[in-house]
Amino acid sequence: MSDWLSFRAAVVSAIEHALPATVLPTTGVSWTDGPRPHAGQRLLLSVVSSLFDDRDSALSEGGLQTLESMAGIVVQVMAESTFDSGDVDALWLIEQCRLGLRKVSVREALEAAGIVIQVFPRSTRNIGGTADDRALSRHLFEVTFCTSFVLVPDPAEDAGLIEHLEATATFTDDLGDFEVEITVDDPDPEP
Repeated sequence: MSDWLSFRAAVVSAIEHALPATVLPTTGVSWTDGPRPHAGQRLLLSVVSSLFDDRDSALSEGGLQTLESMAGIVVQVMAESTFDSGDVDALWLIEQCRLGLRKVSVREALEAAGIVIQVFPRSTRNIGGTADDRALSRHLFEVTFCTSFVLVPDPAEDAGLIEHLEATATFTDDLGDFEVEITVDDPDPEP
């Protein structure tokens, strides 16, 4: 995975494929920061938190510097339905989606995009609401995805090599203290 747009598209695709084939034509799936789909049932996605673990190749090796970040991203999936029947309300829809995320085909498609589901949702919440002065059935869950984002290296920026290193250490055991000094010089400095 290399950028947020690819991540967002892959998550939408996974949610759509998690739904049964008979449900998808009447259900809109989109991110909450975009336009809401015109459908009687909707699944709305939003990022509620993210945790990044950055990696920097310049810390351990020379050459072109590569920067990447492993991200744990918590996505909230909210189901909305104008229907009040138990077989098409938001609770039914969110449960179809929650269980569908466990399908092998959904997990394989995500893995092909460089994403894994780190924490599967185990519960849902009813948050209710109104739209156009009418009751709206709304339920949600949160799912944690894990992916890596890579900053494309700039060929003009070289992380360089360590050309000279000095280190000293003192070791203590039953016989006393031992001091160790190490000096490393790269015989071929970079131009």
